[in-house]
Amino acid sequence: MKARQLGEILTHQKTLTKTTDKVAWLQKHHSTGLTYLLALAHAGLEWDLPPGAPPFKQDPGPIGLTPSHLMRELRILYLFIKGGSPIKPHRREQLFQQLLERLHADEVAIVMALKEGKFPSTYRCTKAVVNGTFPGLLDQRFELRYFR
Repeated sequence: MKARQLGEILTHQKTLTKTTDKVAWLQKHHSTGLTYLLALAHAGLEWDLPPGAPPFKQDPGPIGLTPSHLMRELRILYLFIKGGSPIKPHRREQLFQQLLERLHADEVAIVMALKEGKFPSTYRCTKAVVNGTFPGLLDQRFELRYFR
């Protein structure tokens, strides 16, 4: 079976209506990247970026054929969160714009939902779903930097 991208997993997951179906779907596609993303979404962290999306050129490629994918880019998300890195604001915004240009549209939507704090409602991934899928994940201390 081909491994799915995080964008594919979460885009399909938001179409599911039953909590049991969501839990089963997320468990089936368990990965360290997925657990990090779900923990990040519910950690209540403040992003150190201006509101809204920056101007960027969306890559037109299909998922899997874009210059990068969200699983690979998780390792730099800490740069955009308050207290994550001491880089200058202009450079931080420039890096964020470059990140968005490398990702597929589905994955850009995920990053923007995380940034705006709308991930749980947009992707219908509540704390109950996360706790049902990965018990104890949200009880652990959230580690800002992603290590595979």
